[in-house]
Amino acid sequence: MHQKQIHILTALLTIFALTLGACGSSASNQSIIATSVAETVQAQNTQEAQFTPTLSSATDLPPLLASATPGATKAPPTAPPTGSANKFCTASASITDANIPDGTIINSGASFTKTWRVTNTGTCAWDATWKIVFSSGDLMGGAYSYPFPQPTQPGETVDVPVVFYAPTINGTYQGNWQLVSPWGTPFASFWVQIVVGSGTPANNKTATVYNVTAVTYDVSYYCTTANQFDTVTAYISVNGPVTVIYTWVQSDGNDKANNKITFTEAGTKSVTREWHWGSAASRNPRWMQIVVTSPTYKEFSQVTLLTSCW
Repeated sequence: MHQKQIHILTALLTIFALTLGACGSSASNQSIIATSVAETVQAQNTQEAQFTPTLSSATDLPPLLASATPGATKAPPTAPPTGSANKFCTASASITDANIPDGTIINSGASFTKTWRVTNTGTCAWDATWKIVFSSGDLMGGAYSYPFPQPTQPGETVDVPVVFYAPTINGTYQGNWQLVSPWGTPFASFWVQIVVGSGTPANNKTATVYNVTAVTYDVSYYCTTANQFDTVTAYISVNGPVTVIYTWVQSDGNDKANNKITFTEAGTKSVTREWHWGSAASRNPRWMQIVVTSPTYKEFSQVTLLTSCW
């Protein structure tokens, strides 16, 4: 018997003897107490048999504790994810046409690839869980949803091409699309617009003739002691291969006619014109305008020039 068991048994017998002397218990009480002592000793033996020896090396530790270091503090939390799992980033985009500007003429039933140039202007990183989703208008043979074509970090720009098919009936068609986050929120809208028909004019008024579809402007200026110099940049968009003849029209009557620009395909090109005036000139607003005279006559909006130097 182990030394520890002897000490415990001795203590229990002593209590037993004192109990008998003090209370004068009956034989049945003696039997109950004797049974209790035996059970206590048996329980002690059982506990010692179940005792687990001390682990001798780190390899004996459970997996979750194998790398634990005594006194180590909790590791700092990792940075929040920047990908699709992080709903607290900002989703935004800048989208421009890389080809096929609005109004481009496409032959009936022909396939074409519209490409948008998309810049991630938010703080979210995009992956294939971000979607390009059809929202309204004419689907033109496309799917209703596409995964974003490649991983795109904030600040990066990628081209997004989608294959479409022109309808078989002449007319103007537009399909509207959206970028949608993994948690289902649309955050940017864009579209494709085409004209189904022939680019060969039957006369000067044919609606589907290749022609200028849009003109937009940018204005920059610089100052000298006596003069202000404004440079107007006009961006001319066409819907197919065409030579455009246009006039710069100015509010002071100093027009410049018979300017020519040639396109080999649908797209956008820029042209510039400068206008300057002196410090003693009128402060009234000035304007410039592009007027297309061929292949069909079209007047586009004016751009206003303000006196900014004095």
